[in-house]
Amino acid sequence: MRTVSKLIAYRCGAVHHILMAPPIRPYSRGGFEIAIICALPIERDIVEALLDEDYEKDGLSYGKEAMDSNVYTTGRLGNQHVVLAYMPGMGMIRAAAAAANIRFSFKGIKVCIVMGICGGVPTTANGVEIVLGDVIISTSVIQIDFGRQYPNEFVRKASLEETLGRANPEIQSFVGKISGRLILERLQDKASVYATQISMRKQFSKSAYPGPEKDQLYPAKYRHKHWKRGSCGLCDNCHHLDNDVCEEALKKSCEELGCDETKVIKRKRLQTASGIGSDGSQIPMAETEKAQKPCIHFGRMACSNQVMKSGEYRDRIAQLEGVIGFEMESAGTWDYIPTIVIKSVCDYADSHKNKDWQEYAAATAAACTKAFLEEWRSVDRPIQGKERIRLIL
Repeated sequence: MRTVSKLIAYRCGAVHHILMAPPIRPYSRGGFEIAIICALPIERDIVEALLDEDYEKDGLSYGKEAMDSNVYTTGRLGNQHVVLAYMPGMGMIRAAAAAANIRFSFKGIKVCIVMGICGGVPTTANGVEIVLGDVIISTSVIQIDFGRQYPNEFVRKASLEETLGRANPEIQSFVGKISGRLILERLQDKASVYATQISMRKQFSKSAYPGPEKDQLYPAKYRHKHWKRGSCGLCDNCHHLDNDVCEEALKKSCEELGCDETKVIKRKRLQTASGIGSDGSQIPMAETEKAQKPCIHFGRMACSNQVMKSGEYRDRIAQLEGVIGFEMESAGTWDYIPTIVIKSVCDYADSHKNKDWQEYAAATAAACTKAFLEEWRSVDRPIQGKERIRLIL
């Protein structure tokens, strides 16, 4: 009876809807539609751990074309067959090479998800707070370091021929769909659950939520330097944006340098997440737990080969270009595969940035990617001979 049901479903062209069964493993590389590119080990380790099925555990390999230098893992994440591509490091050039090779070996790829961690703008143009661990899903991408350097300023190239352009219509429509209130709430709930599940594994214990007290945002003009007078002559004379700080200060933490915690900007959502109101009252547990969960934001992503570590430049570019996040890969993939960025905020793209939130942010980005793919609908395709035999049997 089960075999007959499968055969009937095949004839109806609805195999992937049978009793919500997981999709059948592709017969060849042509059956993959989704590629995920990660630049850092912490990003790819967590997304690998979230795979619902690893297609290469039993020794199977889909292989790759000759001259393809990428290294791949294939599997199922959410409802989709995915190809994970590993980059040897960060940057647009490496991302472009990875994307070109993906298209060479996996010719059915329709979407590339550039997944991982990024810097974030603390507040959107609409006044919405972005806190560490929140996820940004791109609506568009701009390359902010592509332009002309004049004696007095840098001017980004913005003509139609020289910009990346909008996402393709399918991605635009899908992002519009998932940004609606009901689906967005479902995405956020699922992402929170998946991130919690991964942090409960022993090998990923460091990806647990660090706590609101560790989320510190300083004013954009407050420099990261030695604050104890006399400890460093260079830092003592740093009073303006164009003043230098010492090399040692660039490597040390705020605690080691003596950055004044009374300067940390108080933020409503973090206050709620702490469980204690500004007046000392106890905040209801349900509100506290909700404030601690990662939120998903939709907006323009800035891409550059330079790491953003300046609060003043961050705010200037955010105001000028309307971006809400900063990363280093998506402009490289854009011309090769339709691209969407799903990255989690691990710092505020200022001089006070550190690595304390990177593992948690990598977990929330991977969790959001899984929830995202559970909403994505793959294209029906004809079933080939050997796949048809395997399905009936």
